[in-house]
Amino acid sequence: MKKSIIVIFLLLISTVVAFADNPLRLKSGTLAPLKTKGGLISCSFDFSKTKTNRKPLKQFIVEDYHSDMETFRRYEFEMLEWFCDKWDEDIEEGPRAVTKEGEKLALNVVVKTLQMGTKAGWGGASISGYAEFYEKGSSEPFAIVEILKMNGTQLGGAMSGYVGLKQVFSDLAEHLCDLIYHY
Repeated sequence: MKKSIIVIFLLLISTVVAFADNPLRLKSGTLAPLKTKGGLISCSFDFSKTKTNRKPLKQFIVEDYHSDMETFRRYEFEMLEWFCDKWDEDIEEGPRAVTKEGEKLALNVVVKTLQMGTKAGWGGASISGYAEFYEKGSSEPFAIVEILKMNGTQLGGAMSGYVGLKQVFSDLAEHLCDLIYHY
């Protein structure tokens, strides 16, 4: 009897720890449609409402980061590829991630705030916002996951710049898959 209570207690603690480490929270809906075997999910990022240092993204990229939106858009595609690769690596039985549109399921990551750190390597890249999951033909998401603050880390260290952002989205895919698995 004591052994079974200890086992149950350990399982409960491991579940709480898994959720505590995840910077994502299910805000509304259900993730159940993502637990089915097979299929594809169309993935995209939305930077249209992104603020960084209280400035619109384009203004920050040009004035503070001394870059241009063309460079950002080029890295945006790489960030999406890193996201999809990590999703496919971590998803247990759910849909595989693709960048094309028109699939039965869609995921749109809306980035509300973004930090890139500095070009000199000070500070790390991070995002906050939410992930919306849609079924084809629906204008209302079946689930919304809040992204509290996702940092880009590699080997325990913060990564800055575009490389840091690619790592942020890779980490985001991993945490989304964990949330789906544990939900």
